[in-house]
Amino acid sequence: MLILNYFTLMVNIITLIYSLIIGFMIFFMSVVTPSVFKTLDENNASKFLRFIFPRMFLYGFILSTAALILSIWAQDVVLTFGSLLIAILFLVNAYAITPLINKYRDQYNNGHLDSDKVFKKYHLISVLIFLFQLALLSYLLVTNIF
Repeated sequence: MLILNYFTLMVNIITLIYSLIIGFMIFFMSVVTPSVFKTLDENNASKFLRFIFPRMFLYGFILSTAALILSIWAQDVVLTFGSLLIAILFLVNAYAITPLINKYRDQYNNGHLDSDKVFKKYHLISVLIFLFQLALLSYLLVTNIF
């Protein structure tokens, strides 16, 4: 009985963490980013987003790493691999893709018009990773609730 309660507690905490990640991801997509573009000029919007997005990715990494640790303790293979993948993708977005997005946007702003295609490619990759993470988190959340 104690082992079942321990496992249930771990899964409940992981469920809470996944819910927090989903919540902030949807909030950023639906509220923060559109609000920035509606209220700030292009230069200030760019500065703000360059400041906030890496921190948002790191916040996601920290939360998904906490879920990873709890998944390992709970000995749940699916949650462990799911949490690991989500954590790694937050790091990829923060440290690999975001710097490339910024580099090619700066090149475009400095007159290298061909950099716009590369910027759009990396931006699309970043968005697709973000959406994949959101879908995976939703799947893991739903399959653990029911």
